[in-house]
Amino acid sequence: MRRSRHTALLASALVVGAALTGCGADTSVSAPARSAVSSQLAAEPSSVIAPAPPNLVELRTPDGATYLSAEMYPDPIVRGGSTGQELNPADERPAWWGESGMPGTETAETVVVAGHNYSTRVAPFRALEAVAPDDTVLLRTPNGVLSYRVQTVGPLPKGSLLGDDELRAQVPGRLILANCDVRNGEPTADNYVVVAQLTSGK
Repeated sequence: MRRSRHTALLASALVVGAALTGCGADTSVSAPARSAVSSQLAAEPSSVIAPAPPNLVELRTPDGATYLSAEMYPDPIVRGGSTGQELNPADERPAWWGESGMPGTETAETVVVAGHNYSTRVAPFRALEAVAPDDTVLLRTPNGVLSYRVQTVGPLPKGSLLGDDELRAQVPGRLILANCDVRNGEPTADNYVVVAQLTSGK
C-alpha cells in the first residue's frame, strides 16, 4: 500500500528528517499529478561522480516520463526555528540539507533534499505525493547526474528525522526527499517522505 505508514525499511534506515515549516492553509489547490513535463537533463547518469551539491532534481515514472523538473535553491539549508529543529527552505525551490551527505557515487551518508508544500499554492515538492515505488529520482550536480530508485513513500511525524534515534543511521547511496504533508487540502502534523537508493555507478 503506497501511503501506508513506513515499513521496517523506512522505520529503521532513514537518516535525518525535517520538521519543515511554511505549510499554511487558506484555500486548497488540486492534488499533485504525474502529468508529463519537459526534462532539463541532457546527460545520462555516469558511473563515477565526485560529491557535489545538487542543483536540479527530477522525478520520472518507471517508463521514463518526467513529471517534476525543478531547479534547486543554490545554498544549503540549515536547522532553524525556535527549537533549532526545523528545516525551512528560503523559497519554493527544493534545497539540499547541508548537514546531510553530499550527492556522489561514493558518498557514505544519506543525502537529504527538502522543499515546501502548501495547501494554498503550488510548489515543486507538491509532486512528492505523486511519487510511487520504482519511480526514478535524478539529481544533477556540477559533476554529473545521479539516478536513484524509489523504495518507499509516505507520511512521517514532523521532527522524527531530526530526533535522536535510529532514523539517523547513515546509509550509503540513500536519498531522502521530504516536504510538509498536505492531505485533502489541509496541512498535517507530518512530513511526506520519499526514500530512494542510488542505482547509477553500481
